[in-house]
Amino acid sequence: MSLTTFDVQRFDDSAFPFHGMALPDSLSRAVTKRRAEYLAGRLCARHALAALDIQVNALGSLPDRQVDWPTPSRGAITHAHDLAAALVGTAPDHQGLGIDAERWLTPERADYLASSILTPREQDIIDAFTPEQRARAITLTFSLKESLFKALYPLTGTRFYFHDAWVDTFDATAPAGQCTLVLARALSASWQPGTRLTGDFANMGAHALTAVMTGAIPGAA
Repeated sequence: MSLTTFDVQRFDDSAFPFHGMALPDSLSRAVTKRRAEYLAGRLCARHALAALDIQVNALGSLPDRQVDWPTPSRGAITHAHDLAAALVGTAPDHQGLGIDAERWLTPERADYLASSILTPREQDIIDAFTPEQRARAITLTFSLKESLFKALYPLTGTRFYFHDAWVDTFDATAPAGQCTLVLARALSASWQPGTRLTGDFANMGAHALTAVMTGAIPGAA
């Protein structure tokens, strides 16, 4: 994994040639924030790939906007406000990888979004929490499900949503830890309801950072 912070206010397009990258045509009319996020994320990915002895100058995008990772690598990129990170690995040890960073939600914003993010089971678990604890739990659940999507969408080609998986009980107040995510719907012949995956989470100060990594595809020989 590679992680960096950046300052949008100090960014300009000269950063692309400075780092040996071209500004993609798709970003020619993008706002400065989007350009800065793109470059920071791609630089993290390049650095993480270099640690695996995979050297690239730039990473393109596929038609569905997924990163075009060089064979045999797999990976994911995230950015949130002033933080960017990339998680990479290689097949067959890692089939899918997801990473996500989110600014911590305020209690008011978290409660407003709760029903969109949480399954009824997850909402029951946090009902007795304080507002601050609920906000932490909802932020982490949101981020973990984003990481899950990034890990599984490239493998299944199926788009799924927040209520299509649930997160087992975890300590949202811990500085870091692991939890279990459980699929609630079929994504493919290999990825069926009840499939369990491990999620990692950490408190990065102003951000929550989560990751999901898969090894062998269920049922594969």
